[in-house]
Amino acid sequence: MMGLQKLSSYLRKGAAAVFFSTALLAYPTYCAATDFEQLRLQNAGHLAEAKRYLPTTEKAVILTFGGLSKKAPLQNILSYMAQEHLRGTFFVTERELQRNGDNLQLIKAYGQDFAMGLTPTKTGTFADYCAQIQRLDKALQERYGTKSKFVRIMTSGGDRAAMEEAISAMGCTLVGQGLNVVQSKHKNAQTPQEVMPQIFGKWTTSLNMGEIVYMRTDFYTSDVLAAEMLKEIKQKKIDNIGYKTDDKGEPKKCNDSVYHTASLADVAGNSDFHYSYPVNKDDLPIEMQPEYGNNWVTDENFSSAFYSRYIGAPEVSANDRMLGFSREEMTRADKTGLVKTAPPQTVFLTFDDWGNDDSINKILYVLRKHNVHGTFFIITRNMLNNPNLLRAIAMDGNEIGSHTNNHVAMTVQDKRGRQIPVESEEEYREDVTSSYPKLLSVVGDMRLANGRPALTRLLRPPTLAVSRMGVKTILNAGFTYIVNGSGSTEDYGAVSMQSLVGIMNHIVHDEKGNVRQGAILIMHMSSTAQRTPEALDILLTANDKLPAGHPGKFQVGLLGDYLIDGYDQRQPMKKE
Repeated sequence: MMGLQKLSSYLRKGAAAVFFSTALLAYPTYCAATDFEQLRLQNAGHLAEAKRYLPTTEKAVILTFGGLSKKAPLQNILSYMAQEHLRGTFFVTERELQRNGDNLQLIKAYGQDFAMGLTPTKTGTFADYCAQIQRLDKALQERYGTKSKFVRIMTSGGDRAAMEEAISAMGCTLVGQGLNVVQSKHKNAQTPQEVMPQIFGKWTTSLNMGEIVYMRTDFYTSDVLAAEMLKEIKQKKIDNIGYKTDDKGEPKKCNDSVYHTASLADVAGNSDFHYSYPVNKDDLPIEMQPEYGNNWVTDENFSSAFYSRYIGAPEVSANDRMLGFSREEMTRADKTGLVKTAPPQTVFLTFDDWGNDDSINKILYVLRKHNVHGTFFIITRNMLNNPNLLRAIAMDGNEIGSHTNNHVAMTVQDKRGRQIPVESEEEYREDVTSSYPKLLSVVGDMRLANGRPALTRLLRPPTLAVSRMGVKTILNAGFTYIVNGSGSTEDYGAVSMQSLVGIMNHIVHDEKGNVRQGAILIMHMSSTAQRTPEALDILLTANDKLPAGHPGKFQVGLLGDYLIDGYDQRQPMKKE
């Protein structure tokens, strides 16, 4: 039994920091004489926050279920889960404990997990909900040998704050969902095709790592629809996350990119993949702090800072995507997009934007397969909806940079062909400065194999466009280098696999087939760039087959190993 003083110390640390604490994995057993008011005082008013996902880098989607009153749909779900070796958590209410014991025994017989389903009442108080949790905990332990610290509030109504406070005070985790499969408007639906487009929409192409999916088993009028929905979700939103083949062209289940399903307890018990979210920035060194390196560029030293800190792109020039620079600045700005200090035959793989698990996970698999790493420039606007995926990118040894928060270009071309700004200086400053703290909150504590931080202060401007105001804002926000690159694949519009591989080859090789030393290959990680993982796989496979010393054989580096303090991108002055 966990003492009140010890419980209180955990609660004061904050729910996120102790979410996977081993001390809380085993749910505390409370005696009948528990002083709930004392627990309330120790809890200090903390309210449990419903989790849409668990902080983990395990390739798992968490299945949860409620509504266990009808045997037929429950049996169909359990049979399908057994057939496909799926794991999940079934939330049990007191009413179901009293009335549906046979159904609960069936779930237990299939080897699935239980957790507590808290039922709101009209007059329920903090103490009432603590007592209900205590009774649920005792019944699940005594009847089914299950200990769980997870609680779901099963219906609307009642005093929500009292329930959240009780869940927190009892040392439990409140479970919500990233996806609620069953919606009231679909009660009489007969096929998954009627439901799927409405619960996922156009852009949710897959489920997420650690995401909690919730389904009521007894809601549909059709006894088979819940199981059919589960099957459809597995096939269309989980199985599609894995890379399609392994090295031998065998089915995707043979490689390590495949996602599986898990229960809450499965993921909570797999400590190898846990992390504390958000990262406590106060524990990080000063050079990682958001304010470090700010406000050093002035009008007087701007030109020097721009020449040395801007890695340009061949297609960005005075006539295309440059605004506010002097004629000399536009002339002297880098247009090679090459890292000058890169070792012979070294190139850099970079990926822009953001995406779903199915698009990014495939890229990660290809990089692992060929034992190379890349730089991921992240749009942070939606990234915090899926921090596990960003964490997984860094866990694989890749480095992280910013692609701003909102992906607004510094400059665009108007109808008359003139370059014009998109945002005011204040708006752009907010866009740029808000991105780094978000990245820091997820991967600020992570280190690469060589010991340096996975999070860099590199920024790639959206559309590769640059303006004088934007460059000054970026450098004064603590970013160290503005990185375009030697060539964009424009893979989001690739017309064929063959053409995309050809573009990649052209960027990393010159006309003679030799490696372009220091080349930066620009790719994308969004679902619109569907051909990118396979095209990159083809490129890297062909490169692996070249003998050592071949002039066309490249090695892959990380930008952050070369774009360090003291690196100067300015180009030699042309002789008159």
